[in-house]
Amino acid sequence: MMTLLKYDFRRNISSLLAGLAILIVIQIVLASFLPEVESGILAIVTYIGIGVALFVKMIKTYWSNIRAYNRRLVPVSELSHVVSPLLFGTICGLALFAVGVLHFTIYNAAYPGSQVASYIEIINIGISDVATGVLFAWWTATFMAVTIFLSISIGGSFRFKGGPWIGIVSFFILSTLVSWLDNLIFSGRIDPMDVFQVTESDTEISFTSSMFEWSGAVYAHIVFEAVLLALFIAATVYLNSKKVEV
Repeated sequence: MMTLLKYDFRRNISSLLAGLAILIVIQIVLASFLPEVESGILAIVTYIGIGVALFVKMIKTYWSNIRAYNRRLVPVSELSHVVSPLLFGTICGLALFAVGVLHFTIYNAAYPGSQVASYIEIINIGISDVATGVLFAWWTATFMAVTIFLSISIGGSFRFKGGPWIGIVSFFILSTLVSWLDNLIFSGRIDPMDVFQVTESDTEISFTSSMFEWSGAVYAHIVFEAVLLALFIAATVYLNSKKVEV
């Protein structure tokens, strides 16, 4: 699997470095020519855009793993073709997060009294909250990626031209099925708006973060999704080894 992962990075290193260069140039331009609040908002949007691009790159990497003839010659298991893109996306995501933390650290050191620092202090988000948010984002992205992997493999199992459309329909069916089971067992998902609490008075607006409470229901929900994740990966490996043709 490490051989496949190294190949993925070597294959994508040019586009990854280009994305990093674009990110740095955009942040410099935003900080130089726009007011602080606007540049901060656009900086966050830029990081989100790069993150989405990395997610798409991970999906394309998986597609190459199972469809390119030369990739099938690499002596690795079918499971590696699924796990390697996930590791690729995780490492790239952590690198992007590290760049964002470094960016904020440098900016906060250069402008200690900035409005951005004041907003973060008002929101009152601690290190544990950030770690929880990162883990939640990683788990959500991983579950969605595996669902897309399975949908691609389902579409690739059909030899006629309608295979890609079958993959798209499969993704919506799988997503709907997961949502239905989730609502049936847990009576609805955790509302993202419950993460924040807003209190308004005559003089000020207090905006604080409560984040998620790690209760038994949350752990049960994670176990539920972990079981589905394992089933999806097993189904993907089976389709890749028995049905999907190069």
